[in-house]
Amino acid sequence: MPSSLNRSVSLIVLLLSGLLSALAGAQSSEQVAEPQSESESDSDLFGRAFDNLGQSRTWRWLESQRDDLSSDVGSIGRGLDDWLAGEGVGERTNESYVRLRLNQRIGRMDTYYSNIRIGGRIDLPRTSERWKLIFESETTEQNSLRDQRLNNINASSFTGGFSYELPERNGWRFNHDVGAKSSIPIDPFYRFRIRYDKDLGNDWFFGLSNRTFYYHNDGLGQDTRLFFSRAISDELNFRVESEINYRHDERLTEFGQSVALFQSLGERETLTYELGLIGSNRPVKTVDNYYAQMVYRKAIYKDWLVMELVPQLLFEDRYDWKADPRVQLNLEVYFFDLPGN
Repeated sequence: MPSSLNRSVSLIVLLLSGLLSALAGAQSSEQVAEPQSESESDSDLFGRAFDNLGQSRTWRWLESQRDDLSSDVGSIGRGLDDWLAGEGVGERTNESYVRLRLNQRIGRMDTYYSNIRIGGRIDLPRTSERWKLIFESETTEQNSLRDQRLNNINASSFTGGFSYELPERNGWRFNHDVGAKSSIPIDPFYRFRIRYDKDLGNDWFFGLSNRTFYYHNDGLGQDTRLFFSRAISDELNFRVESEINYRHDERLTEFGQSVALFQSLGERETLTYELGLIGSNRPVKTVDNYYAQMVYRKAIYKDWLVMELVPQLLFEDRYDWKADPRVQLNLEVYFFDLPGN
């Protein structure tokens, strides 16, 4: 896996460079094309521009490199699964994947931020129906609630381990994760996750998740979320969500409340409108910030290159409640080897 990850890091730079150059070429061709009709939206032109990516020789080469890496990821998962499972076990689809994510953020207060993160999962379907080998470059539960909700800034240390999911019981799902974080010194951890969902009828749906975790260096913590959602139409879904995050060593409790409207714009294309607030109990119990954001997410090339555009407006106590407009651009590249891809 290390050699594949190194190749993945190099490839994302080439992919992004190819993406920008292909887009520039697509835009140039649009300028000499016939004028667009009034009924043709900017999103239609945007989609057509990305469809033209496949016509670029450089892009076709980059795509073949991505496909080779995806095959490597699947082979590693299947090989490890075969070795652990032994002979005589039935065939199962392997859902191993690697994800590379590039985040760019520009704002009034924090000005500029950029990072690249790697995450993924090695699937072991034949070894056990419930075991997963996990590796990731982010550990969101150790972040503040503000960073989890509004930023793409996560712990940069590498985390690896095993996850075991118990059979579902009456809508309840339980996971045990054990592993280590590659900090100095090595930081072993254990996580226990509980998830529950239930259809309440009349288009209402209820969900609950609780994550209790212990890191040897950072101590005990807990994160609890519950939400109610309702289908307004086939394309619109309304959601109310509450969250409490607790970190024992800091004696810090954070709380968040949000309302959101999710809209499906088409295949692999969504738009989310969200209003919320975030507060904490220290130094005194108070609301620290209010926010509004819109999240536009679209698979811009097949099903493995995804773009996310996030305009935000924040009002925070630490900046004397001055308006802080920000915008984030995220690009995600997925490497997986599944049937039909």
